[in-house]
Amino acid sequence: MRQTGLFGESTNFVQGECTYVNKSDRSLAGVILGIFAVSLISLSWSLSWPAGAEAATKRVVKGRVGRAGASSATASGAAKNPYVIRTASDLAAFARAVNNGNSYAGKHVKLAGDIDLSGTAWTPIGTSGSGGTKAFMGTFDGAGYTIWNLRAGGAARSSVGLFGALEGATVVRLSLQSIEVTGETNVGGIAGFMKKSLLKDCSVSGTVSGVSSVGGIAGSALSGGLENCSFSGTVKGRDAATGGLVGTMDQAAVRAAFLNGATVEGRGDVGGIVGGILSGSIIYCRAEGVTIRGEQNVGGLAGNILDGGDVVRTVFKGQVIGEVSVGGAVGRMMDGTLSQCDIEGSVQGKLNAGGIAGEFAGGQMETCKSSASIYGGINVGGLAGYVYGGNLNRSVNSGTIKGGEAVGGLVGNLDRGTLSGGENTGSVIGYMHNSSGGVVGVRGPGSLSEAGNVGQVIRR
Repeated sequence: MRQTGLFGESTNFVQGECTYVNKSDRSLAGVILGIFAVSLISLSWSLSWPAGAEAATKRVVKGRVGRAGASSATASGAAKNPYVIRTASDLAAFARAVNNGNSYAGKHVKLAGDIDLSGTAWTPIGTSGSGGTKAFMGTFDGAGYTIWNLRAGGAARSSVGLFGALEGATVVRLSLQSIEVTGETNVGGIAGFMKKSLLKDCSVSGTVSGVSSVGGIAGSALSGGLENCSFSGTVKGRDAATGGLVGTMDQAAVRAAFLNGATVEGRGDVGGIVGGILSGSIIYCRAEGVTIRGEQNVGGLAGNILDGGDVVRTVFKGQVIGEVSVGGAVGRMMDGTLSQCDIEGSVQGKLNAGGIAGEFAGGQMETCKSSASIYGGINVGGLAGYVYGGNLNRSVNSGTIKGGEAVGGLVGNLDRGTLSGGENTGSVIGYMHNSSGGVVGVRGPGSLSEAGNVGQVIRR
């Protein structure tokens, strides 16, 4: 089928079927419902930080290019001759072209200047929902320019953002500032839904709100991911999977990303970087000066990790507040690896509160450290509140731990699993005389070896 493209170019439209996959194919609706159901039921450590990564993640994308590309009349969409967007009208025409069926697969589109969308009720570029998918499949180069005052939502309740749907696409060097994006499912600043797509060197500031799978930059990410992206502002989700950068992630990665001066609020599966992870990784990421608040599975970096996720060489500095399974790095960890996580600030929860993980059910925790103040009711620990599987190795705590029952310098309740090595130097204050300890508060059949305490233990 031939479709007329932006600026009169005619291309073949390849319509992709945008389904959610997790090891075996699964629908997006299934993933969202799965995470929602789970959430309701239940480095400075000599980090070897890559050169320039910290500065890069803090950078707001800026800059100008001398010549953005050929005129619209002669552009071919090739990398060296991209379609050029100069005005808000051009950008709206591009959105209409994609929504009418032009995927721009293999084509390049490039901004030629800043664009102010004030007074515009934005229709997202691309759609994904019960009516089918019309995704952007090309390369969009922001060229270091900024799109201001994006207001998206209205009638578009699913897959809401600057882009509603990306598939096999790349978005680079783009800045969105002072945005207000609202919707229901799959809501993000740059992309509501993205599959096998990459967002790189992008920054967003403003407010993003929705019901489920809500993220400051992307609502849902299947494969692909984010690299060197940042968000500042507020992200609010009413139900499941709310993240400072990504709401729901599966088989994807967030690398060298930065959350700064932000507030992230939700109900279940709430995280500073990613809300709910089926599988994937968070590497070289930082969240600083932030507040993460939710009810269940609430973490400074990730709210809930299910099938397996790696959180490696990350930093969190802020406060995490929740009720059940609340952690400085991860609220609930089912499988995967936590390695070289550095946590500062405070963690507060009623049940299962820990400096690194609130609830640790499987996987590995290696060489992590927490200096955060931990406050909780039951199962409160400097590293993990409740451990019933997996291995915790060579990790340390120096923050104060204060709780009611099952309070430990490293682990509050070591039900099952293994705690080996590591040391607590922080004060432990417990209100149940027989369930507080410098290393472990309460121990079941779990294994304990070579872990020590030099901190003060106060039993009241």
